[in-house]
Amino acid sequence: MTEKEQFLREVNNAYENGDEQFFMERITDDIYWEIVGEKDISGKAEFKEVLDRMKEMPPVEIEVQNVFLDNLHGIVRGVVVSRNRLGQKKHYGFCDIYKFAEGGEKLRLSGITSYVIDISRHIQYKENC
Repeated sequence: MTEKEQFLREVNNAYENGDEQFFMERITDDIYWEIVGEKDISGKAEFKEVLDRMKEMPPVEIEVQNVFLDNLHGIVRGVVVSRNRLGQKKHYGFCDIYKFAEGGEKLRLSGITSYVIDISRHIQYKENC
């Protein structure tokens, strides 16, 4: 496993565990996170606000299925399992495109684009077949 792949797996573990400190140390001040079709988050302060709000949500489980890399970007594809307010499981397929910050001694992120889609019905269909 390459250093970048390990880093992106750690990013997803930090998200799953609500590890705000991990993110704050590994993103640039001008981080830009686009959650396609939902919202855009600009800068470290706004990113921290989003992480704080996520702490109030039920815990999630993340299954990383694939990691693809080049020099400037990493792509992670997988499934997030969470629970809605009624306690029912919800499954979301995701694809996150990460932009690595240039320079510096350790890997950091300067951009994230997230595509997320509810796949709960598909999962239920597969389980019933």
